[in-house]
Amino acid sequence: MTHGEYPDSATEHYWRCRYGQLAGLSWGEPRNDQTIIALHGWLDNAASFGRIAPQLKGCHLVAPDLPGHGHSDWLGDGGDYLIWSGVEAIYDLINQLPLSRPPVILGHSMGSAAGLLFAGAFPQWCRGFIALDALGPLTTPASGAPAQLARAVRERRVRPADERKTYQSTEDALSARLRQTPGLSADAILPVAERNLQHTDDHCFWRTDPRLRDTSRMRLTEEQVAAFAGALNCPALAIRAQQGLIPESLIRSRSAYFPRIEYCELPGHHHFHLESATSAAVAEKIMGFIQGLS
Repeated sequence: MTHGEYPDSATEHYWRCRYGQLAGLSWGEPRNDQTIIALHGWLDNAASFGRIAPQLKGCHLVAPDLPGHGHSDWLGDGGDYLIWSGVEAIYDLINQLPLSRPPVILGHSMGSAAGLLFAGAFPQWCRGFIALDALGPLTTPASGAPAQLARAVRERRVRPADERKTYQSTEDALSARLRQTPGLSADAILPVAERNLQHTDDHCFWRTDPRLRDTSRMRLTEEQVAAFAGALNCPALAIRAQQGLIPESLIRSRSAYFPRIEYCELPGHHHFHLESATSAAVAEKIMGFIQGLS
């Protein structure tokens, strides 16, 4: 198996945030007026944007490894990866970039959830919002909050805090990842898997914090998601993968929360922005949206 590498090289970065060190990648020449902050999905990392980044001509794409993922630090003891914990990392990152105008916030899956919360809380720092095969976080009705908390607490007592499965090679780890994500090609996910792996003399294991798999103690309600979406004062774009994970009905119903949003569907599965056969269409739609921003 060849080493995973997307077209064009990326630049590695490290920033300080409230949780410690935030690592990430960037593509393109730094341009203060055309910056995209790209937020990856659950158990992915910054490398998940390596396929489309070179296709976003004239843009400077900055992709952090969100806390607990990739090369970024884990949360400290007692930390909880609630979806809004990523907002503070995004806030700290943007405050360290030399921006002359607000960036575009681009999020895939989990990244769209953290991105929406950031954009709703700080609309003055978002020139445009783009969601790939998702549109905001999972929700629980207020009446379901007690059961949600109880389930999360019980499950934490069952799973060892330091549980980390080991693999004999990158190939073994990649095979395990592919079994969890049917339809995803090895070529597409290999760079993401490699960035998430740590090697020792005789085995390797995922860098990602095992606590990322814990059930959330608390979720937002649908009414709260609507409030964050309604607070955006910039255009938004929701791109659903036709063979993706998120039902069309959910994305269409949530689109009604936004003051200005465009909805479309493109061929491909949940990681359609990673696959060589489908990434070009995703990049083209993103570029068209960005070029239409004022």
